[in-house]
Amino acid sequence: MSNLHWLDLSEYIAIALAVVGSIAAIGSGNWIYALVPILISLILSAGNRWRLNQNLRLYDRALERKLDAELQQQGEVLQQEIAQARSFATALVKQTMAAQKNSAPVALAAGTQEAALEQKFNLQKQLMQSIQDRVTGVEGSLRDVVDLLEGTALDERVEYLERHLTQSPQGIDPVELERPKSRRIAPPGDRQLEVDITPLFEMISEDLMSSDLMPESLTSGDLSGDLWSKPTWNLQQTINAHSDWVRCLSFTPDGAKLVSGSFDKTIKLWQLATGTAIHTLTDHLKGVFALAVSPNGKLLASGSWDELIKLWDLETGTLLGNLTQHQASVRSLAIDPDSKILISGSFDQTIVLWSLPDGSVTKIISDREPVAAIALSADGKFLASTGDDGTVKIWSMTSGEQIAHSKGNKHCIGSLVISPDSRTIAAGTVNGYVVLWQLQNLENSQLPKIELSGTIKAHAGQINACVFSPDGGYLITGSVDGKAKVWYRGEDLSFSDKARSILKGDPGRSVMSVAISPNSQAIAIGGADGTIQLWQRI
Repeated sequence: MSNLHWLDLSEYIAIALAVVGSIAAIGSGNWIYALVPILISLILSAGNRWRLNQNLRLYDRALERKLDAELQQQGEVLQQEIAQARSFATALVKQTMAAQKNSAPVALAAGTQEAALEQKFNLQKQLMQSIQDRVTGVEGSLRDVVDLLEGTALDERVEYLERHLTQSPQGIDPVELERPKSRRIAPPGDRQLEVDITPLFEMISEDLMSSDLMPESLTSGDLSGDLWSKPTWNLQQTINAHSDWVRCLSFTPDGAKLVSGSFDKTIKLWQLATGTAIHTLTDHLKGVFALAVSPNGKLLASGSWDELIKLWDLETGTLLGNLTQHQASVRSLAIDPDSKILISGSFDQTIVLWSLPDGSVTKIISDREPVAAIALSADGKFLASTGDDGTVKIWSMTSGEQIAHSKGNKHCIGSLVISPDSRTIAAGTVNGYVVLWQLQNLENSQLPKIELSGTIKAHAGQINACVFSPDGGYLITGSVDGKAKVWYRGEDLSFSDKARSILKGDPGRSVMSVAISPNSQAIAIGGADGTIQLWQRI
């Protein structure tokens, strides 16, 4: 029998006992015969209701995860269509420009000139028609997602997902998914769904700016108008590092080695001079989400979906211990300047401070939101954390108390960093914005004050990585749009809304992680294709 059947049966038995006890109490005059069965029936009823409620909650969570997986799958399909549209449109534009470059001189006969103009017109017409067709396909995909979200009732959406998953030969593994806060989407009625294709054209323009079809006068020299300055970074090598996303990267303090963590459950230590792996660490049961190398270069900490933090000897690759305080995935790690304290942020809504090297818990900070990212100030005096609500909270490392929080941003944040001078906080959002705050009152005994200083529409998709150079001169962002961008900071601590350099390889390769060397001269970029790109400043 099912659990629900036994719950009903136990309730019926309890009620029957209460009735029999009441009759016996009336006949004997001793009310203990009635009170005991009634009390037992109430206890059983409460226990059974609690068990039923727990079963329903577990069932609801399973259905929510299935719904998330379906939406994530449709989102990935949509991103693929956008990438295909971008590649197709870029190729046609390059074809048009190549045709113009190789066209006959102006001194050709009138008939030849007319033929060249007609060819140019046809190519441009074909380009616009192709872009329109691709945008129509993207719009159709968006409509599918909106239709799914605008189902008349949740049970109908759940029924659809159950039917879909039942028909799937493999189903969907239960995984922990990042889910933004739910919000109601108003029915469209008679209005038309409008698709903003501006980011698509921006990506196409950036591809063309890096193309060898463009004249040198448009790809080098000083920044003028909307034209990019000459690149200051050169791609040195690409390492085929992992079989899944490279989700985290960290340089060693001497800059000679690089540590990578992947969703393939492995961690690798690389010798940059040769591009070879020194150690491969395989003890995590699920994907690796966060890494931190101690400033003294002796310890490596890794955090994973398996809810564990592992401590490793960086020199030998030996596992030193498992830290087991968290109850959900570990999303972010940091180690203080003295290499004595490890800080971890988790989706279980806690931030934990651990003593190094023994790994004992020294402090637990409770948050109201899942902690998606943390960042430690250069002096180790305060900590910043963020999550789905878009708020940055500042915590005292001494007391563990919240001492400030940000305002002015409601976008979900996925990456966070504090500048080396502790005056600027930068956050990358899921919709491609970089949000900047200035920290004040750092020199006196007053509580720090955090003020919004600006936002930049940096990328066409989610920003997965956001790091400052050790000298504080520039900020680097990496996104699912396949680009890492370098933003230079002025003497007034402000940033231009135009990136100074754009680092990209394969246009369809999402950037999942970014790290910069201690001397600010090298950038490592981890991709969704499992590769690591190493860029050198020139």
